[in-house]
Amino acid sequence: MKMMVIAPRSTANSDYSGWWEGGEDGKTIARVASCAIATVAAFAPDDFDVSLLDESVEVFDPDRHGDADLYAITANVGQASGGIRLAQTLRKMGKTVIMGGPHVSLAPELFEAHADAIVVGEMEPVAEAVFEDIRNDSLKPRYDSTKADMLTSPVPRWDLYPNDQAFFGVVQTSRGCPFECHFCDVIQYLGRVQRHKSNAQIIAELQLLYDKGYSHVFLADDNFTVYRKRARSLLEAIAAWNGKEGREYMTLFTQLSIDLSKDLELVELCREAGLVSAFVGIETNNVESLKESKKRQNVKVDLTEEITKIVSKGMRLDGGLIAGFDHDDHSIFESLYDFTRTLPVGYFAVSVLVAPVATPLYDTMLAEGRLVLEDTMSHFAAAPLVTNILPKQMTREELYVGTRWLASKIFNPESFFERFTRISETLQSAPWEVPDAKASRRPARKLQAKLYADLFRQEMRKDPQFADMMRRALKLIKANPHIKDNLGEILGHYTLSLNNRRTFGIYDGEWAKLDAPPFGTDTARQSWIKATSAISQDLEHTKKPVLQAAE
Repeated sequence: MKMMVIAPRSTANSDYSGWWEGGEDGKTIARVASCAIATVAAFAPDDFDVSLLDESVEVFDPDRHGDADLYAITANVGQASGGIRLAQTLRKMGKTVIMGGPHVSLAPELFEAHADAIVVGEMEPVAEAVFEDIRNDSLKPRYDSTKADMLTSPVPRWDLYPNDQAFFGVVQTSRGCPFECHFCDVIQYLGRVQRHKSNAQIIAELQLLYDKGYSHVFLADDNFTVYRKRARSLLEAIAAWNGKEGREYMTLFTQLSIDLSKDLELVELCREAGLVSAFVGIETNNVESLKESKKRQNVKVDLTEEITKIVSKGMRLDGGLIAGFDHDDHSIFESLYDFTRTLPVGYFAVSVLVAPVATPLYDTMLAEGRLVLEDTMSHFAAAPLVTNILPKQMTREELYVGTRWLASKIFNPESFFERFTRISETLQSAPWEVPDAKASRRPARKLQAKLYADLFRQEMRKDPQFADMMRRALKLIKANPHIKDNLGEILGHYTLSLNNRRTFGIYDGEWAKLDAPPFGTDTARQSWIKATSAISQDLEHTKKPVLQAAE
């Protein structure tokens, strides 16, 4: 049995799920390797001939990839539309298609007509039954699974993945999150009881990625430090491995919550282990919006002070910002921008509030008649910064315009340099940057280094303001040799992100010069029309059941 496992290219090309063209020899580079397809492949019995296709690296081509008997497609919300389109193509070719993954599990009714079988839930509990039925030609239309014991999760088949074309390797350390943010679909799919892999499993997977040449690894965890005792144990194990016994340090990145600031010893342990970067859901400085969304861990604290504490102990942070809560009026955009200027944070993921299917927010918006349903946006990622809800204190267009202005202000080179300077005054050195360090950081692959260099030159040529900022940033890095690696990575991440926002029409240099969002202007109206005009047409295929090849 010849089987191909596919991660469709996402329609929401974020800075963490995205890709960049123009690498060495025309190769495309994925920001983060697809752990999902590598893990699914690991369940396949030995008599299956398995291959992987990550469309962030290489797009499906029937002539090159159409010789498998069976295709397994995994899809999150950003991949859902592309996954359905791919499934339709494959079934018209007479191929057997199985679909699974987060969005398939959250909204199985959307995918049942487009696949021969779907897997609802996690793979571990049903993998044996699925592959036995494939072998016996008795595949069922649907497999309903339960929560997996992470101790039984197999080592991903990274030997099948094009590892030289990904920035970050991935080790999934847990599933689930104990918090209950009303806009988050993770707890609907994975639950609020966090389940963990053992330290030994994680170290073995880190070693495998080290052997594959990775210099950066994402520890996939929805809240890495929420259980302090468990986090401490794992970090001690990683600290005993990373940079030891002749190994160079790998830079580790994860997701965590702001309440880590209450345990600065744990932040120090993160740094010692090489975990020197993390994404934090800041969301907003509007306290009433935090309460509304049940983001309780961010309430009753000084967010600027808590973030500064964490950075001062050696962990650089990326921050998530959301506009469009019911308690947000037109002033939220300027308020959020002013707030970011107080933070030692280089990168912000700026988004509008959306209601993912199966979340409490989705149910509330549906009950109140505030979901946008006619273009199926409630189920599929659509245009950047376009919400699927009707905001309470502004129109959808005004939310788009205000958030696009906010993103333009934040990603403006001068605004970034202001925060970059703040970081240089706050950030503690990484463990390999101290004078008596016994191990160095593993350098990035040549392909990745070339992409950074090409993007730096490209942005400097097209934007004099960026070029001026880059010269000052390099001087600042030179003046701070004890944190040069961290500052260099922050600068590189910002440049990739700025380029991404230019490409997808989010960053506008002229809007960045404005003191307030350009509500009601012709420029704003045209931007909104352009952002929304192609949505319904692009998603039209998701509404139509696929025809069997025989028909």
